[in-house]
Amino acid sequence: MLIIPAIDIIQGKVVRLHQGDFNKQKFYSDDPIEIARIWQNKGAKFLHIVDLDGARDGEVKNRDVISGIIKSTDMPCEVGGGLRNEIDIEYFLQQGARRIMLGTKALEEKGYLEKLISKFGDSIAVSIDFIGAHVVKKGWQEETRFSPESVAGSMQKIGVKTLVVTDVARDGTLTGPNIERLEKVLSSVEISVIASGGISSLEDIKKLVGIKGRALEGAIIGRALYEGKIDLEEAIEIAA
Repeated sequence: MLIIPAIDIIQGKVVRLHQGDFNKQKFYSDDPIEIARIWQNKGAKFLHIVDLDGARDGEVKNRDVISGIIKSTDMPCEVGGGLRNEIDIEYFLQQGARRIMLGTKALEEKGYLEKLISKFGDSIAVSIDFIGAHVVKKGWQEETRFSPESVAGSMQKIGVKTLVVTDVARDGTLTGPNIERLEKVLSSVEISVIASGGISSLEDIKKLVGIKGRALEGAIIGRALYEGKIDLEEAIEIAA
């Protein structure tokens, strides 16, 4: 299982949100590139980058910052947040991103998603963000009537190969991952799943590794790394 550090960006700065609330931001650095290099030097093999301004507003806002991160490290990166047109997707893939994460666009326009999968293949991943029993969209501001596992199944049918599954209610809270929901999602699909939200300790990493059935591809960690609750090198060793 990959341990994937998160770099969430608002106005060019590294921040974390509490439960997806833009009014509850915690600032960590005004140098995202330096943060990326720190995680690389500690052994990270993959990086998760989100343009939070873009996720909220529906269009990419931190293009140059994200491009700088991709070009300044040797790690493959996945990029999300406001990427709702083909021009933006092609741009970040040309910059060197390994994967593009789609959220709202994938949920609202299945035909468009099929077109993107046909063109870009497994470079397209889908973010499934949920609160309680329902998936949310538009920067976590709007709730849908769909469960994470039902959306996961529909994404697999379309041809998506990777899902990033986030419990928004636990994101940034250090309260531990939602193992029960992850098990439901994993049992509903046969494609790669990456977990996010609430991971706070090395014990949480052990729980994720120990999920019965099909293994997770990776786990995204944010606040716990920035605040020293988890040592990245130790987490990587446990996950391996």
